[in-house]
Amino acid sequence: MQAPSPVEVATARRIMVWNDFIPQPVRFPLMLLIIVIFMFSGGVYMSAVAEMTGSLAWNNEDILMAGYASMTGLTIAFPLLFRILYAFSTREFLLLSTGIFILCDYLCMVSEFLPLVVLLSFISGFFKIAGTFVCWNNIQLRITAKRDFAVFFPFLFTFVLGSVQLANIATGYSIYAFDWKAMHRITIGAFFLVFLLIFFGMRKRFHQGPSVPFKGIDYLGGILWSLWLLCIVFICVYGEYYDWFTSHQIQTAVIFSIILLLLCLYRAASIRHPYINLNTFSQHNMLYVFLLFGCMSLMSSTATTIQNIFTSSTLGFDARHNADLNWGIVAGIAFGAGFFYMALRKWQWRIKSIVFCGFISFFCYQAMLYFLIDPSTEKYMLYLPTFLKGAGVSIVYTSLTYALAGYVSFAYYFEAMCVIGFIRTSFGGPLCSAIITRSFNYVRQENTAGLGSYLDQMSISPDSLMPVFSEFQRQILMVSLKEVYGVTVIAAIIILIAILASDYRHYFIPKEKRMLNLPN
Repeated sequence: MQAPSPVEVATARRIMVWNDFIPQPVRFPLMLLIIVIFMFSGGVYMSAVAEMTGSLAWNNEDILMAGYASMTGLTIAFPLLFRILYAFSTREFLLLSTGIFILCDYLCMVSEFLPLVVLLSFISGFFKIAGTFVCWNNIQLRITAKRDFAVFFPFLFTFVLGSVQLANIATGYSIYAFDWKAMHRITIGAFFLVFLLIFFGMRKRFHQGPSVPFKGIDYLGGILWSLWLLCIVFICVYGEYYDWFTSHQIQTAVIFSIILLLLCLYRAASIRHPYINLNTFSQHNMLYVFLLFGCMSLMSSTATTIQNIFTSSTLGFDARHNADLNWGIVAGIAFGAGFFYMALRKWQWRIKSIVFCGFISFFCYQAMLYFLIDPSTEKYMLYLPTFLKGAGVSIVYTSLTYALAGYVSFAYYFEAMCVIGFIRTSFGGPLCSAIITRSFNYVRQENTAGLGSYLDQMSISPDSLMPVFSEFQRQILMVSLKEVYGVTVIAAIIILIAILASDYRHYFIPKEKRMLNLPN
């Protein structure tokens, strides 16, 4: 990307989207406040799964499907971001986004029709990333005058990833104090205030660049890719519920996903300007980055599945105490972003070395949880592991996104972000959670069958059977949790070895080819 001129930088630092009566010192914080509130949108809040299922008579999978639909909408928006930025003025698009957030949050709060909630969540996720992208473009040159991604990305992901955890914290606290609908009411109220702030505080016809008509877009291709992603998410979310491929629901979804993928690839190969160009998939090191993001999703999925089972079932944590653990993740995210900047700019580390440190953090998180699976574990003992988990996500997320910006040409960058988003923000989370959940259920069944024989041999009076059986179930749960965490520790070790082994290519490939083909 071309470096901005001094005049452009000086103008951008004033954040000209605001009216003149808005003081200069508060313009930057106000834009950050809008970004944080936008990140609180999403249709449904997956932290409120248990409360919503009890209130709406839905399954856990129904809530998760709506939540991941929001992430899919966020993913599929990437190829359109620059078109949106130049097609609309900043004020009118942010007003549109805020109005859509209010409508989606309200309807998701009152509606009991699941397909509508899924659709609204998808739309909310789409406008979440589009609205925040428009905001970030207004303050990018205020953060770094040279558009230096080594400075911008740590700042960006501290707020983006941190806001996700803050939303989980706010949801847990609001459930503890009121009910699951309280979070929707709070965000709707916040969006009304943001709407008024944008309406009265921003210039009416301020554009980030020359106006570009919103034409020539492959809408059908975008719809096909969206349906394919939602189909994969459906398989991952409902697979365990329907017993995977023994059910006709999952079999039908697999058939539809194959057909949709073929239609997506055919359309991308047959039209001039497809929604995702096929050349995007062959960009330098795309597969390498894609696999590492998949490994990151696998390492972080234990925190949203197995850890919650441990804290809720064994330790008896309620929504508030589970929310408290997210403060450790927030601190870890901030530390990881700072570590990335120091390692890249001050210490001049290679990206692979930084990514390696991120996965070491994941390894430490898994290993510590393995030894903390015990009914006597106190809440304060879990803050360090969650800190390490947050640091690992921040380091790997920021490093790989920075590397992708260097590997991929600007013409394909946002399409590449969309493709990486398949595993990073769309079906990567539910796929890895499905793998972990399936492994946990299999291990628990094996342990129940194996240890149940000892229970059969005991001579127990009917009056004492229930306490013994309750303790038996608790021991089975903890043993199964330990086994799953043990497997994830082994997986983390394999990932670390694979990252180290990838560097040994430097010794067996001629220097000329290394300079042309290998990443830094």
